[in-house]
Amino acid sequence: MKRLGFALIFGLAAPWVAACGDDSGGSMDDDSMVDAGMETDEGSDTDEGSDTDEGSDTDDNTTDEGTDTDDGPGPMEDAGPGPMMDSGLPEPKDPETADVVPVDRFSEEAATLMVRTDDNGMPGPDEPIDFDMAPFITQGLGPDGQYVQYYNFDVQSTTPAPIYVLQRDGEDTPVEGQLNIVDVIPGDEGYNDFWQVVFVTVPEDYVANTFTSYEELEAGDYAMEGTEIIVNCPVVPEGSTATMRYGDDDDTGLHRGWYDGMVVNYFTFGEASLMGESVPVSPIYVTFNINPDEEGGGPASGFVTEDGTAQTHNVVATIPEDDDYSPLWFVNVYDNADFETVSDLGSAMDANVLAMGVATVNCPVVSVMDAPAMPVDPETAEMAEIDRFSEDAATLMVRTEENGLPGPNEPIDYDMAPFITQGLGPDGQHVQYYNFDVQSTTPAPIYVLQRDGEDMPVEGQLNIVDVIPGDEGYNDFWQVVFVTVPEDYVANTMTSFEELEAGDFAMEGTEVIVNCPIVPAGSTATMRYGNDDTGLHRGWYDGKVVSYFNFSEASLSGTAVPVSPIYVTFNINPDQDGGGPASGFVTEDGTAQTHNVVATIPEDDDYSPLWFVNVYDNADFDTVMDLDTAMASNVMAMGVATVNCPIASVME
Repeated sequence: MKRLGFALIFGLAAPWVAACGDDSGGSMDDDSMVDAGMETDEGSDTDEGSDTDEGSDTDDNTTDEGTDTDDGPGPMEDAGPGPMMDSGLPEPKDPETADVVPVDRFSEEAATLMVRTDDNGMPGPDEPIDFDMAPFITQGLGPDGQYVQYYNFDVQSTTPAPIYVLQRDGEDTPVEGQLNIVDVIPGDEGYNDFWQVVFVTVPEDYVANTFTSYEELEAGDYAMEGTEIIVNCPVVPEGSTATMRYGDDDDTGLHRGWYDGMVVNYFTFGEASLMGESVPVSPIYVTFNINPDEEGGGPASGFVTEDGTAQTHNVVATIPEDDDYSPLWFVNVYDNADFETVSDLGSAMDANVLAMGVATVNCPVVSVMDAPAMPVDPETAEMAEIDRFSEDAATLMVRTEENGLPGPNEPIDYDMAPFITQGLGPDGQHVQYYNFDVQSTTPAPIYVLQRDGEDMPVEGQLNIVDVIPGDEGYNDFWQVVFVTVPEDYVANTMTSFEELEAGDFAMEGTEVIVNCPIVPAGSTATMRYGNDDTGLHRGWYDGKVVSYFNFSEASLSGTAVPVSPIYVTFNINPDQDGGGPASGFVTEDGTAQTHNVVATIPEDDDYSPLWFVNVYDNADFDTVMDLDTAMASNVMAMGVATVNCPIASVME
């Protein structure tokens, strides 16, 4: 059935209201009965002796068949339960004034799991039921771990009961104002919350709510056409409430129908179309506080819930947007020992299932929310693969077959050449600095999480980055962005920028810049200018752990990474064949000591580890001993690159 079909049958989206009665209860007014060619309650005789629609003379007091009557249009002896009209049909009934049938869903005849006892506090016969309260609503899990809520309407059969929808001859829409008719209510043999639609063709001049029982339809010998349309309409006591539906526009109020000449009230759940000769089913996996094979076990013991909450780990296999969704659940019971491990359909199916198909229960899903992210343990999380020497990541240090640079994701020992260099300071000091290749002056963002109302990072939370070496926009230098998360945020719940973005958390950029090169796990760089931590730190990238060094020998700030000059010289000058970086730095004979001169050291205010590279003529190597002599040399090129080379030691 198309969703529109449900709406038309049940009066949810039509200019006329068919199956459930209109908002006024489907009562008839005098004009509507006159328009339909029927007598009003006051009768149609007039002093003028006007003819009826059939042309019979009202003054002669004849019936439609022309037979004389002595008593006028009073009740006929064979009229059945109510006054009869001239046509032999009962008078239309007004749902507003008609008797309402008492309904008891919790009697022994009606209920299976929810039989009323002295102890369980189920509502009494015909008492309104608040289905928004436990035990009538349950919080469970969807197939992908979503949070779902569903109502509990107890065990129902896969065999639907018939619901009769009246259509006038020649029309294809339900009779406006006519309430649908059912022949069973809870406790009757054959009752089901699920109904199979049967269309009944009534005469063209039929007046709404003339028929109010199946017996009247049967006696009229009207054509009935069964369909495969199935609707979920639990009959409940008048005044009952169930205010949630899956669709925002779905009607949450009670609808009315006829049963044996009395009004019945029912909900409609149209979150998905149902079709077939029997009610389709979908699996649900549930677990109880006491397993069914133990004393007092099963439904009576209640569902297992997370501590202090109503959240079960009952898992539905489908949700309303799925093609194979059904609110009639085929119940499978899993061992409560597996409760903690069950978080979605896959894990439910992997659990120790104690029993399959123990019941089919009517539990329409009324809400589906994406599950909040669960904290991730960095110790067990997947590691991101890092390659600093790929063509995408490197500039000066691209891996080749000849240069022997470490392979993808191989640990790097930065205390070995060519990753560490001995140079000179501005006053001729001996300095050592690491080589992390060319980096931009545009920092990448690093996200630091703080709880609302606090000014310190969330303890235990790893910082989050959105790029790694080889990604466009990657930089060893990061600009700190503070992210405000809720007060109850749990560390490492967020592990990617996408999650932060989806959470719409407040973000505050800063001018704080940090030097944190991302490297393969297991890499080492054991030297620092101060007494700083030389170990690896960890962060999150796209849900995976990344490792990085932290070089904090000096504070950096700004919207761009500051730079400082360095003067270097190569074994072969850059303007010669094979010259430049590939030829290596000139060194003093028999040592690793270069005459590369840095213009600043960490204690200087204008120090930066991002060096603005100037190349001087190697013919001046022996004369260059400090910044002044470097600046006085023959500088062949200025600013050929900006390279990340944090100073790790300075010795006089």
